[in-house]
Amino acid sequence: MRAVKAAITANITVFALKLAIAVTGGSASMLAEAVHSLADTLNQALLWVGIHRSLIGPSEEFPFGRGKERFVWGLISACGIFFLGAGVTIYHGVMGLYSHTIPTITHWTWVVLLVSLLAEGISFMVAFFEMRKGDTTTLAVLMEDGAAVLGVFIAAVSIWRAQSTGDYRWDAVGSILVGLLLGIIALVLIKKNLEYLLEKTSPETLREEVREALQEMPLVEDIKDIRMIVLTPESHRIRAEVEINGYLLIKDMEDTLREEYEEIKTFGDFLQFCASFANRITRIVGSRIDGMEKQLQKRLPYLKSVDIKPS
Repeated sequence: MRAVKAAITANITVFALKLAIAVTGGSASMLAEAVHSLADTLNQALLWVGIHRSLIGPSEEFPFGRGKERFVWGLISACGIFFLGAGVTIYHGVMGLYSHTIPTITHWTWVVLLVSLLAEGISFMVAFFEMRKGDTTTLAVLMEDGAAVLGVFIAAVSIWRAQSTGDYRWDAVGSILVGLLLGIIALVLIKKNLEYLLEKTSPETLREEVREALQEMPLVEDIKDIRMIVLTPESHRIRAEVEINGYLLIKDMEDTLREEYEEIKTFGDFLQFCASFANRITRIVGSRIDGMEKQLQKRLPYLKSVDIKPS
C-alpha cells in the first residue's frame, strides 16, 4: 500500500514538470516521459482500487472474499501501460522522426530530469523494500518505477545527443526506446497477473510448511495430496487429502466398544451395532477434521481456507 502511495505522489509531480518542459521545448523524449508518468499515475490509481477491493471480506455471493480482484485490476493496469504508455509513446516517436523539429533545450530541462530521477528513485526504493513474493501490485510499482528511472536516463541521453549533434532524430529515437521499455514491462505484468487469476500454485516453501504441520498431527498417518493456491499475496487456500490413523480413533473408543460388544447376542444385535458404529465414526472423523483445520489455520494464519479430506 505504501509503495503505491509513494508511486502516485512521485508520478503526479514529475508528470507536471515533464509536460511543462515538453510543451515549451518541443522535445519528443520529454513528451514521451510525460506520457510515461501519466500512464504510471493512472495505472497505479487502478492498483489502489484493486488493493481496496481485494480487502472486502467473504460474503454469501463471494464466500472466499474478493482477494483476486487485486489481480484483475493489476491486469487492467498492465493493459493500460501497454496501450496508453507504450502505444502512444512509440507512435509519437515515430512521428517525431518525420517532423524535422529540433527541440529547445534549456537548463530547466536538465533540472526536471534530475528531479524526476530523484522522485522515481525514491519511489523505486520504497517498492523494493516492500516487495513480497506473489505481490503483483508492488511488483507492478517496482517495475514501473524501475522503467521510469531507466526512461529518464534514456531521455537524458537522447536530448543530450540531439543538442550536441543537432540531429533531431536522436530525440525521437529516445521516445521510441521509452515506449518499447514500457511495452516489455506491460507484457511481463500481464503474464504475472494472468497466472494468479488462473489460480497459481503457492510457493514451494509455504507448501512444505503446511506439509510439515500436517505431518505433526497425530491423527495424520499419511498425506496423499496437497493442493495449495494463492488467493492474495497474504492469503492462500489449501485442500489436503490425508490418511487417518484409524487405530488412534478406535483406541479412544475402546471402553465404549467393549461394553457394546458384550451386549451383542444375535446377528441382529451385531447389525445394529455396525449401523450405530458407522454413524458414530463418521461424526467423530468429521469433528476431528474440523479441529485439525482450525489448528492448522491458527498455526499458519495465511491459510484463509482449509479443506482436509480423509482418503
